[in-house]
This record gives sequence, C-alpha cells and structure tokens, in this order.
Amino acid sequence: MIVIFDVDGVLIDVSKSYHYSIKDTVEYFTGKEANLEELLDIKFRFNINNDWDASIAGILYVESGLLLEDFKDEFKKFSSSLEDFYKFSIVYGIKLPDYNKLVEYFENRYKIHREKEELIFPTQVLEKVKNIATRTGVITGRPFEDLDYSFKLFNLYKYFDKIITEDDIPETHLRKPSAYPLKLFFEEIEYKEPVFYIGDTNSDKQMVENFNLEENKNVNFVLRKNQHNLDINSNLKIEKPDEIFDILYNFSV
Repeated sequence: MIVIFDVDGVLIDVSKSYHYSIKDTVEYFTGKEANLEELLDIKFRFNINNDWDASIAGILYVESGLLLEDFKDEFKKFSSSLEDFYKFSIVYGIKLPDYNKLVEYFENRYKIHREKEELIFPTQVLEKVKNIATRTGVITGRPFEDLDYSFKLFNLYKYFDKIITEDDIPETHLRKPSAYPLKLFFEEIEYKEPVFYIGDTNSDKQMVENFNLEENKNVNFVLRKNQHNLDINSNLKIEKPDEIFDILYNFSV
C-alpha cells in the first residue's frame, strides 16, 4: 500500500499563510484593496494550484475593474495556463509585474505569515498511516524552501519516504494537473497497488486521473473536504483526518 499526500489544505492549514500572501501580493502590485474571498473564488474556480499564479489572476481581476462574475466569464477562456493569463493582460491592456519580482514579494510575505500555519493531520495519525503503508509520500506545489520550514516546524519528515515539490518540476505546464509529478514520484518508488493520493483540489484529482489514463494505473483519489471544494465529486472522501483509516482498511482486506 502506498499513501501520498498533498500539503496545503490537506496536511497543513494555509488559510492564514498562503491565502493571506495572495491578498498581500495582489494589493502590493495593484495599489488597491482586494477581497480575499473573491481572490480565493478565482483561485479555486479556475483550478489554479500555484499561488504565485493565483496572485497573477488576482491582479488581472483587480485591474480589470470588472465585477467578479463578469471577470470570471471573461477570464475562463484564458484560464488554462500561465501563458494564457499573460494573453489576457495584453487583450485587456493590463500591465503585469515581472514574474520573478512577484514571486520574490510573495515569498517574503509568506515568511511573515507562515508562523500562523496549523497542522491538519495530527502526527499520531501520520504515524499510524506510516505503519500501515509500505510507502508514503508527498506531492506538493510548494517550493522546497517553504515545505522545509513547515516540515521542520511540525517534525514531519520522518513520516514520508519520498517528497516532490515545485523545485522538482522543470516547466510550468508540468505542474498539477499534469500527470508528471506522479510519474516522477514513481520513478523512485515502485508502483504497487493499492495506491492513494489525498488531495483537496481539482488539480489534485485531475493529476490522478491523467496519470491513471496515461500510465494505465489505478491510483485512488481521496478528497479531503473543505469549504472550497464542495463542488468536487469523488468516490472516496474524508473530512476528519482519522477517517482515512476506514478507507485504507477497506482496501487492505
């Protein structure tokens, strides 16, 4: 049995760290106040897994001057990739900041907010998962530096055999929902069913679906439910961390 976790929204609550950093970044580069719930609506509505990219989308929204629903109608045809975000900016005459400067500012804000993060999966649950599974892992869109801080803070490294971060992904189009992160994971870890990936976004679910289709495998997607993903359908769902054992034991029988 192999159990793989997403980090943000699954292992760790980032509502007061990464989400605040999106708002700070949008406000800094636009010079205008932004509504956090609207920014998160855009992030989750358009399946933007990377929060740097979510900040770009937020800047486009604020600078467009459109009402939220009108912006979403206009943006949807430009929402499939970061490159399309920049096409939207050209069409609508919006000047975007240098991407590297945005990343630098975002990460500086994250370093201020990261102390507010809280663990969702208690270590005793992770310890039990580690004992049940033959292999455990993490696939996250976080940069390694961000993950390293939180994993050291919560003493999480010992629970995982393999970790894939943003730093391991060579091109933006290979991020989730691409199958690439899972393919990379199984270059080192031998694939052996049952396999589970616990995520909380459409990007997580689609990565699993793409991997299964491209590799003819059967990774099971487990949705960790929250207020932002009520529209995501999944056969396997958990709300509380210890509910994962009902799923794991059912597959191990």
